Amino acid sequence: MIFKTWVVWLALVILYLFSTQPVASLLIRSLECYPVFNPNQTLPVEPEVIVILGGGLPRKSPEMSGFRPSMYTLERLRYGAWLHHQTDLPVLVSGGGYRPEATIMADSLKNDFGVETRWLEKQSTTTWENALYAREVLPEEIQSVLLVTHGWHMARAALSFERAGFNVVPAPGMLADSSKDSFRISRWLPSARHLSDSERALREYAGYLWYWLAYRH
Repeated sequence: MIFKTWVVWLALVILYLFSTQPVASLLIRSLECYPVFNPNQTLPVEPEVIVILGGGLPRKSPEMSGFRPSMYTLERLRYGAWLHHQTDLPVLVSGGGYRPEATIMADSLKNDFGVETRWLEKQSTTTWENALYAREVLPEEIQSVLLVTHGWHMARAALSFERAGFNVVPAPGMLADSSKDSFRISRWLPSARHLSDSERALREYAGYLWYWLAYRH
């Protein structure tokens, strides 16, 4: 009985910690293993195309009579569009589903950011498939990609594209703000948003481990 009580208290403590900003931020930032991409830096491999990964199924948009990219996807599109204007590289968008995410992404790039999409990869439903089907869509001579996704997702994405045969230049976006790390009591108050961030980070760790083990060859 005492053991069961301690298990309950331990579970509550862990739940509390995962729902606080410092712990959630630590987990997210621990995944951000690639630095910010500088379009003017000298690279060992010059990218030939910008690949923007989808971040979730499109949402119905009654106010605009159609569908819109998810929040994560829109953030990636905004950064990918900026990189296109900086580098003038062609763009591939990647994301499938019953309502292909790539189609909505291409529409948003054109209408919202003034960027034309060269290639659409519309079959994938996982990060691994993003890489697999992007390899099928792109011409064989294209070997290096400027990969755009969130910083917390980049490790798994880069692994997938490298295993698919690409030379990957990571362009992680929406990195965590380290200025929020100073001590304040309010940051230790539990929040559903921070619990969601912790869950996302733990899921990324599990996904990376699975990809590393399952696709080693």
